[in-house]
Amino acid sequence: MNKTLSRAVMTACILIASSAFADDAATPAPAAPVPAPVPAPIPGVQYNFSATAASNYIFRGISQTDNNPALFVKGQASYDGFYAGIGSENVDFNNHSEAEYDLSAGWKPTLDNFNFDLGIIRYGYTDQPDHVDADTVDFKGVVSHDFGPATVGAAVYYTPDYFGTHDDGEYYQVNAAYKIIDNLSASAAVGRQIIAAGGDYSTWNVGCDYNLILGFGIV
Repeated sequence: MNKTLSRAVMTACILIASSAFADDAATPAPAAPVPAPVPAPIPGVQYNFSATAASNYIFRGISQTDNNPALFVKGQASYDGFYAGIGSENVDFNNHSEAEYDLSAGWKPTLDNFNFDLGIIRYGYTDQPDHVDADTVDFKGVVSHDFGPATVGAAVYYTPDYFGTHDDGEYYQVNAAYKIIDNLSASAAVGRQIIAAGGDYSTWNVGCDYNLILGFGIV
């Protein structure tokens, strides 16, 4: 092969290689996958979740767990004084219902250092016998006022369909709490349950609340 032909062959190879490299450089690299957008929380909305264990679930003076331990879980969202929540706890009504679920919504305005809670609560129960309808709805009005370390309050609850009956009922309560030291407070309450179907009764409680560490406490 003469020198002129060899040079021509070498030049052609160089041009082919250069063209291949140019094509590779012009081909874009595969794009990295774009992660799905995470929904941003709604501005101004506050969320609260809690879990509580107790030696007994007492509701208006009556054990809901046959004097056995209970576990409560709750979640709530609030915005500008309005709130909505859902919760659940175990119950024991003569081995009928085993779980209670609560739906709540309301408004908590403040007026001249008085705190109000105007709302509605739906109590539901699982595994109820056909002849029992314990599900009910409460309309509530609560007010409290702070006097330094002390807080005094009152509450009224009304239901058009009292637990297990088709009659209405009202519950009235006055309560007070006093902060003794930073993590220790005492409280007391007296209430009266009125049932149109009969069986009115009174209830009371006195106790202390001590916060061991953030998120944990003894009642």
